[in-house]
Amino acid sequence: MQIEVFSDVVCPWCYLGKRRLEAALADFDGPAEVIWRAFQLQPDAPRFGEPGAGELSTVALAERYPPEQIAEMQGRLTALAAEEGLDYALDRAHHVNSFDAHRLAKGAARHGRGAEMVERLFRAQQVEALRIDDPAVLAWLAEEVGVPASTPAEDAEDAAAVFADLEEAAAIGVNGVPFFVLDRRLAVSGAQSAELLGRALAQAATVRESSAESSV
Repeated sequence: MQIEVFSDVVCPWCYLGKRRLEAALADFDGPAEVIWRAFQLQPDAPRFGEPGAGELSTVALAERYPPEQIAEMQGRLTALAAEEGLDYALDRAHHVNSFDAHRLAKGAARHGRGAEMVERLFRAQQVEALRIDDPAVLAWLAEEVGVPASTPAEDAEDAAAVFADLEEAAAIGVNGVPFFVLDRRLAVSGAQSAELLGRALAQAATVRESSAESSV
């Protein structure tokens, strides 16, 4: 089964959804291939070096929510993450543009380290409160995961792959993440429970088997 996951590494719900998907797959009886697709919740967020880039997420959120609501939202999400073994540091996280992080994940995938890179980026953003828009931080994370430095041509190729994911997300109507597409037959939106994701996997597998039998 092919599982495409549209997500943004700056999204704490996406890291939570990743853990829940992993739990569901642990109980799934069958082969599964997870493909990480790029999505940007805020594509217009300032890039590294631009005014406002890297400010604390709480500061960015303060433009839309009162402080007590931010504290309540972050507290609830931190508690949910803790249930999945994740020690969130949302009060120290930075508000950054995630494009370069997605591009690095695409480069890592070319070297067979895509899943490891996605996990490392999530941890850097949500747990360690690192600036994953900083080229120096990204280079360090890539080296840690074992991803060789890219050439300019490879960087352009990886950027094109990110844009392709963003266009695909728009084409199929993804407007929130995480968003799981199972065998292009079934979709699940949001960081649903491992139990619900498990049922969705089983349903997609049943549809796959039925389609295979009908084509014989």
